[in-house]
Amino acid sequence: MEYKLSVGFNGNLELLEKMYADKENKIGTLYTGGYLKEVTSGRYQHSKSEQELERIVEAVHNKNARLAVTLNSPCNVPPLSEKQWWKNVKNYLKHLETIGVDTAIIAHPFIMAIAKENTHLSVATSIICDVNTPRGALYYEDMGADVIVPSSSINYDLEQLKQIKANLKKAKLALLVNEACLGNCPWRRFHQNALSHADRKDYDLDYAMSCTSLYEKNPYMMLTNNVVRPEDLNEYEGISDMFKLVGRTTDEETLLKMIHAYSTESYHGNLVEIVDKGFSEFINLPNDQLDSLFLQKSSCIKNCQNCSKCKTLYRKINR
Repeated sequence: MEYKLSVGFNGNLELLEKMYADKENKIGTLYTGGYLKEVTSGRYQHSKSEQELERIVEAVHNKNARLAVTLNSPCNVPPLSEKQWWKNVKNYLKHLETIGVDTAIIAHPFIMAIAKENTHLSVATSIICDVNTPRGALYYEDMGADVIVPSSSINYDLEQLKQIKANLKKAKLALLVNEACLGNCPWRRFHQNALSHADRKDYDLDYAMSCTSLYEKNPYMMLTNNVVRPEDLNEYEGISDMFKLVGRTTDEETLLKMIHAYSTESYHGNLVEIVDKGFSEFINLPNDQLDSLFLQKSSCIKNCQNCSKCKTLYRKINR
């Protein structure tokens, strides 16, 4: 299967060299936070200055990759009547284009419209847009989105993904495949909103601990989320044009393992190690024993109350 990866990147140029030291990498795009504080991000990671972002653009282009910048805050967006704020955003987008940024990753429809009306930047929807139907995808494509990132909640609903793909006019699909969030997480939207206001790395600790405590009590739940194994990427042939990996706040060791695994479609070890290093300290999913997982999850109706398949599988692989 031919595909490229879109990988979250913290802007560290030494890390960039280590990423490309892996000659099997399939990186096509790196995405990172911008520098304009008015338009915050879905994670606490950003460039420190215009100059730093310019250096990142140059370095990424020297690797023959594309650079995307996140403007994907789900809140902190004022009414259109606040002319100065919107003028600042418009000028910021124009500057991103001027310095060579290729793509803007956007959550808010108003910001998407400003980007398409005033620049030639490619636009990708953020996972925060929660696109989960053909109708929803078309709304964003009609707004100007060139890449649609569907909600990870439908990663295993191949029929729905096929319908979305078939109904798009020109836009590409990119699936986020290794986010550790709980399936149908009740804190997710509020966590994303909290991160939009973050002024320090532990700002979201209350939300992070909520899902962590559930995983600690019920480690089998890591099997019920929306992570797609590297070996199962081929199941999306003809559906997804690109696979997106989290990475902007991921530690270096995990990120490099992650890139190699999803580039080679293979990982031997605890699957959680290429999802979230912290969770891997108390959750063990031997990846070589999970060959049946895709079939199980692609036929799942998400009624965990009346099903024990994931519990049973977790016990089996941890005997």
